[in-house]
Amino acid sequence: MATILLAEPSAPVASALRRFLEGVGHEVAWVGSAAEARRLLEDRPPGVLVASASLPVDGEALCQELRQKGSRLPVLLVYPPDEEHADTRAAEAGAEGCLVGPLKRGTVVTCVSLVLRLAEAGTRPGAMEAAAAAPVVAIPARPGNLPERRASRTDLFAVSSSPDFDFLKRLLLMEVKRSRRYRYSISLLLVEVDRFTEHTLSLAPQARTALLAEALGLLTAGVRDIDVVVPFADSRFVVFLPHTPRSGARVVAERLLERMHALKALPGATASVGVAVSEPPAGGTKALTQGAGLSFGGLLKEAGDALRRAQAGGGDSVVVAQAGPGTQEG
Repeated sequence: MATILLAEPSAPVASALRRFLEGVGHEVAWVGSAAEARRLLEDRPPGVLVASASLPVDGEALCQELRQKGSRLPVLLVYPPDEEHADTRAAEAGAEGCLVGPLKRGTVVTCVSLVLRLAEAGTRPGAMEAAAAAPVVAIPARPGNLPERRASRTDLFAVSSSPDFDFLKRLLLMEVKRSRRYRYSISLLLVEVDRFTEHTLSLAPQARTALLAEALGLLTAGVRDIDVVVPFADSRFVVFLPHTPRSGARVVAERLLERMHALKALPGATASVGVAVSEPPAGGTKALTQGAGLSFGGLLKEAGDALRRAQAGGGDSVVVAQAGPGTQEG
């Protein structure tokens, strides 16, 4: 477990956050001001800084100071419930993510866990090539019920019923921005069971839900612990692969395609996978600036277009969107 520096001026909020994090084994140091936070950051650097954006802490300023010094310490900024631009403000400050109240235990623990995993991947030798050789560990789905991070609507950005899913959305949005800053590849996959509606018309609602849970479990077991798999639509799943170049993304996509063949609740099932990849542009600052318009929504659209092409070709295939406009690899 990690050491967490919690910079929060409100004692009740700090007490709740500390209880959440210590409950899963993290060591938490709590300070109530920016001056105390700076001292501890120098004396005993933590694994993650969780800082209030409110005064007297001003977590945004703390994060900006760290980035100006070249530090890549993971930072999560905490905003009050009435903050409407938390994502934008946190991204501009250089933070890895943000938490918006009211804070819940599951959301906080998930946030810190994912940020720690991403930070570890960024410093691990050969991280960008690790996807292709990632070990597959069985992670059983809960029968008859989807895991906590579930999405019931077809618009990813409209889903807000799960606090964990809301954080994941925020994390992915900022991970795209961070990949441009630190020049590493990220990949996004859309996986869909072929002809799902046709094959499940006769199934009872409980059986249909169990099928989706099984599919989610198979996908989750086929990726690394730093990757994120979330349901997107009834038969479609988003798989986010940080530090993964085009070659690794194709290997993972092919692996997941094979795993979907093993669906016990739908014998003979096949799936289609659309892949979108953002890779650092060659060249200096000018090239990096030219790619600054990349967004999570843009990656999602590219993956969706690639998925539709895979389905149009009969399904049971992977299509990777090419970096160049208007071309794709089958």
